[in-house]
Amino acid sequence: MKVVIIEDEYFSAEKLRFLLEKLDPTIEVLAVLPSVEKSVAWFSAHAEPDLIFSDIQLEDQESFELFERLSIDAPIIYTTAYDQYAIQAFKQNSIDYLLKPIQPEELRAALKKYENQAYRLLKKGLLPTPQPTKSEPKERFMVRKGNGFAVVKVQDIAYFKSEDKLSFVVTFDQQKLLIDATLEELSEQLDPRRFNRISRNRLVCIDSIHKIHPHFNGRLKLELMPPDEEEVFVSRDRATAFKEWINS
Repeated sequence: MKVVIIEDEYFSAEKLRFLLEKLDPTIEVLAVLPSVEKSVAWFSAHAEPDLIFSDIQLEDQESFELFERLSIDAPIIYTTAYDQYAIQAFKQNSIDYLLKPIQPEELRAALKKYENQAYRLLKKGLLPTPQPTKSEPKERFMVRKGNGFAVVKVQDIAYFKSEDKLSFVVTFDQQKLLIDATLEELSEQLDPRRFNRISRNRLVCIDSIHKIHPHFNGRLKLELMPPDEEEVFVSRDRATAFKEWINS
């Protein structure tokens, strides 16, 4: 099980990590996030975990703000020292509400709730079957070209775009070729150091970015090489993660 902990108190986060690993050694903590802004950046750049443990009072805002800004489907177990947030918490995608200091028995019961919920969803076909561990980034893709197919090396790809529910590869030599994959699938197969999902319909290579301009409402406007047929923007929710990616 892959888990994210949203917690601004270091010792609380470490205690929770210790308890989780003691209760189930197969649990993998992907990240410990101390604020809403850092959480937005992380979730904008990574696939969702299986389960989220979230404090409510973080170093910048209440964690409810995160779940209002982003559409996150992963179930949440709230962990807090205050009981007045319980009703609001259960309006989110919450399966339990644990008061600090967290007791091992209560944590075990919360994990059991998650397992029971996941089992029910899986039986109903509403939860995807677990996938194998992610392999090395792909080096080439098969694309449609004319009446046949061609192979495009990743190093030749400037960006991917989706139009009318179809996905296309755009190469540095300005070819636009149809590919049988969604941008979500492609983002899982590419090296995250070189490719970034800047919006719902654009996945760009860092080498294709010519200029970056601030834009209205927190968005960023990009000039790509080769130029896109339309104006290209980094969405507001992804802007912070995009800047971190550029500077990494």
